[in-house]
Amino acid sequence: MGEEIDIVEINDFVVSKRPGIKEPDKMRLWVRSGGRCAICNKYLLDLEYDVSIGEMAHIVGWSKAKKSPRGDAELALDERNIVDNLVLLCADHHKIVDTKALLEEFTVERLIKHKIEHEQRIYHVTNLKIDAESVVLRMLGGIRGAAVEVSKEHARHVVFNGEQKYAMFLNSFDRQGIEIDLNALPDPEDAWDAYWTMGKGIVDKSLLPLTAGVSQGQVRHLSIFAMSRIPLLVYLGYQLDDKIPTSIYQKHRGEEETWLWSEQAAIENFEVRKLKENTSCKVAIVLSLSGTIDLANLPAEVLKTCTVYEMRPVNTVPNRNILRNKLSYENFTKTYHEFLSHLEADHKGCQTINLFPAIPVSAAISCGRGVMRDVHPEIIVYDFTGGIYKPTITINSHETNKLF
Repeated sequence: MGEEIDIVEINDFVVSKRPGIKEPDKMRLWVRSGGRCAICNKYLLDLEYDVSIGEMAHIVGWSKAKKSPRGDAELALDERNIVDNLVLLCADHHKIVDTKALLEEFTVERLIKHKIEHEQRIYHVTNLKIDAESVVLRMLGGIRGAAVEVSKEHARHVVFNGEQKYAMFLNSFDRQGIEIDLNALPDPEDAWDAYWTMGKGIVDKSLLPLTAGVSQGQVRHLSIFAMSRIPLLVYLGYQLDDKIPTSIYQKHRGEEETWLWSEQAAIENFEVRKLKENTSCKVAIVLSLSGTIDLANLPAEVLKTCTVYEMRPVNTVPNRNILRNKLSYENFTKTYHEFLSHLEADHKGCQTINLFPAIPVSAAISCGRGVMRDVHPEIIVYDFTGGIYKPTITINSHETNKLF
């Protein structure tokens, strides 16, 4: 951890008779810092020679002498050599922060901020359980012509702060993790059927590294960040199903755009009600979460032949921010699963569900994940275009292309 020094020369400063730092303070600093530089995170144990290369820097200079870096700050002299006034740095950054020309940049406040954030991060990371890694999956595609992105850094931040896990990026796509890029697809209105067919193909191909990771035991938890047309999100959820523990994140708009769930947002509940009875076994479900779906926009054949149900929030007007709280998302998922279960009793002969979604992206993924293969009916997912709803993708048609 370095020996006590009597004379120190640092660029513009020459100081002598420096008081020693007590061993308990040295130990606390190294432990709190995790043996890493508080600025650049460099590991401060030379693995080749097994020697310490870290340096304990004073935030407020150890004396009030004119040439003591930040020594004129208000701090009692007997408090300047304790752990709270010390920050662990690599040699390069120790030299930088104490250089006279840079003192206006590396102020007491800035160094305290570096110290606190670094030590809190070390505490958080070292407090994680052994199996706390989560593989990140990002699915990005144009939504009504708008490009959408979620950076690797933001995904790591959300997984770290939202689930007490650290983000793991499988060794694919230049170590960017599992990334499903749909941006190259043409506008669906230009080639409706081809768009959905190509989209499904991209999803299937992009999930192959994940399939390998699951079979090799590398994937024990999955974190999903997705923004795309709703039917492709439903398809993604269906291909993943619910056998892999998964956290699904929702992009929230406001003063600060983030994918973190808000514990302060209202907790919404949901209900399913029957809008139209029909004697046939055919069923349609309207999901009015982000907005209210007008039944007049549904295909005439559906209205003529199907019993129509609607799911909507209880005592809340449908809106785009309906799922800001994670508990609201979980309540939606529970209600949706209960609806599928009730179909087995109320519509035993039902072979097809017509799904009309006005829902957030996280809900769309859950609509696919909640389907039990060979038990629930097939689901035809519709999308709104040109003032009407048109069929896009069919899931659970008892196909044999299961990925996991």
